[in-house]
Amino acid sequence: MLTISLMSSVLEPLLLSLLAGSSTAVGAMIVILLRRISSRVVSFSLGFASGVMLLVAFLDLFLEAVGLLTHFELLLMFSVGAIAMIVLDVVLPHVEPGTKGPNSESYEKEDGGDVFQTGVHIRAQASEPGSRLLERGRLIALGITLHNFPEGLVVAAGYSYLPKLGIIIAIAVMLHNIPEGLATAILLRAAGMKSPKVFILTLLSGLTEPLAAFISAFAFSFLSSKSIVGYSLAFAAGVMTYITADELIPLAHEYGHKHTVSISLLLGIMFALLVDTLLS
Repeated sequence: MLTISLMSSVLEPLLLSLLAGSSTAVGAMIVILLRRISSRVVSFSLGFASGVMLLVAFLDLFLEAVGLLTHFELLLMFSVGAIAMIVLDVVLPHVEPGTKGPNSESYEKEDGGDVFQTGVHIRAQASEPGSRLLERGRLIALGITLHNFPEGLVVAAGYSYLPKLGIIIAIAVMLHNIPEGLATAILLRAAGMKSPKVFILTLLSGLTEPLAAFISAFAFSFLSSKSIVGYSLAFAAGVMTYITADELIPLAHEYGHKHTVSISLLLGIMFALLVDTLLS
């Protein structure tokens, strides 16, 4: 009986995070199949994902932790989650998805031709060779991989406290990973990488998430004290808030369409509220 309970507590968050993590490949498939993507669509999807992530971070994770921790513990663990992501960004070499480089010029092949036909205006240093673009694309995939690892922990932490919360977080992360995968695939295709490799690389970058969820869920199945759960929820809230503020919202604005980003962010908050109500 104990074994069945342990398997359930580990397997279910693992499957949720697998669904959320592999959604980076969904974004890649959109790029591969459509080839032309409106910059407004990219801005909207990133803004929408930002709204969902922010609401889940504060309404679900943060407020649930309030009932389990003192205010000092809450502030401390929220800060630790955000600082951990800052350290990860600074220490480990990677590049985050983006449309602009130092000189804000279009990506070009060495012969000056266009590298990838898409409605999104991709930018970087002028006349940057395809090999450098490819390296940049790989570093972006590495950046997503690094961010997906703590996201797996977030899903597991939420699920260990309340299964409904784990589902809500998984939905939020999935909606965040699709436009991330889209932005990465655009750059990899611009560098000349073949479609199957683009799909595989974006898929693999998301699979660190279920790995982290498996490790975390297994640990949480033995560490179920009120304080440990509260620490995990507050830490997860800091992680999600930092990812949204540092990555999603700035990237959404890089594609332009300021009002589209603002409206879609509000729609994302409303959608998350609706999902939270339906699952209650």
